[in-house]
Amino acid sequence: MDKLAALTAFVEVARTGSFTEAGSALAMGPSAVTKKIASLEDWLGVRVFQRNTHGVALTDDGQLCLQMARQVLEGVDALEQAIAVRQAQPAGQVRVGMPYAMGQLYLAPMLREFLSSNPDLVLDVHYSDDLPDILEQRLDVFVRIGEPKDSRVVAKPLAQSRRVTCASPAYFAARGRPESIEDLHDHERIALMINGHVRAWSFRQGEGETRLPPRGKLTVNSGVALRQAALAGVGLIQCNSILVAPDLASGALQPVLDDCSVPSEGLYAVFLENRRMVPRVRVTVELLEKIFRPYRQSTGAADQPR
Repeated sequence: MDKLAALTAFVEVARTGSFTEAGSALAMGPSAVTKKIASLEDWLGVRVFQRNTHGVALTDDGQLCLQMARQVLEGVDALEQAIAVRQAQPAGQVRVGMPYAMGQLYLAPMLREFLSSNPDLVLDVHYSDDLPDILEQRLDVFVRIGEPKDSRVVAKPLAQSRRVTCASPAYFAARGRPESIEDLHDHERIALMINGHVRAWSFRQGEGETRLPPRGKLTVNSGVALRQAALAGVGLIQCNSILVAPDLASGALQPVLDDCSVPSEGLYAVFLENRRMVPRVRVTVELLEKIFRPYRQSTGAADQPR
């Protein structure tokens, strides 16, 4: 029995609540995951899961096992990191988490060069607009908008940005351009839902800030879908300026109400303190710094890279 593989499968099933999803994450079939969990239960002499209508749930023994299993796997990671630090050449697997749109627009075009320059690295990229738990998902680095309040992690600033309101030239040709915040009530405003909440639009007005709920015929739950809808002429969007910087530079999207724009939260690379000097983590963070260096200063109205 491969105890380490069984513990890995167990932690993944506990995280996803599904043998099928755990198998997908681990690149194995559900039956293989089931066998590993059965072997684990035979080894420990307890049941760690019970099935319910929603999938599987941890038993009381399973809760205890999960806590200890995570400690074991973290210990294995620490051992790998200690060995990696002794190596001059970055090597091993790097698990990176990124918002979908940021990954597609900025990371994906750099991957070939990065992997060619680091032939001993294996990159495992997880795209999601939900905020991850770095320990639960066993990430080495993840990119997020907004500085985390988690004391377990280091947050390295990558870029500054602002909230930009924009739409395609085709939309403006059909509906006209809003000249004031009040004009937005007559426009199609595409809503973005993050972590179950629709994000309100924000504008600077006088000495304060005005928040406006986006109301229209479309709500999306990812930055990719938001940007694509705007490019297709569906309506106006408001988002982090880095998300649409290439489109603003090319004219595919055009900004409005720039004099009312407000700063957005910064972009950060997040990693555990004890991984700061691990070569594979260090070079990945350096890659992210290189990618977003044009946006280290707050972007102006045209959002041109510097």
